[in-house]
Amino acid sequence: MARVTFSTDLQRYTGGVKHVTVKARSVRELVIELRQRFPALSDDVIAAYSLAIDGAIVARPFLETFNPDSELVFVARIAAG
Repeated sequence: MARVTFSTDLQRYTGGVKHVTVKARSVRELVIELRQRFPALSDDVIAAYSLAIDGAIVARPFLETFNPDSELVFVARIAAG
């Protein structure tokens, strides 16, 4: 199963959980699965982050897929100026 890592600031929405494994194979499925496990992890919260899939940051990943052994890391977006 894919492994998701939550940053320290996201852990306040996961009850302190830093890592989870998921059955999801797409970002759309991932969001659904995470929302079921962690109701405080709202769509607005998730939308404030980019997602790194196996080390590659995808700013708008909703249609992306990933492998069962992928590493997924939510990354805070950095505003450009």
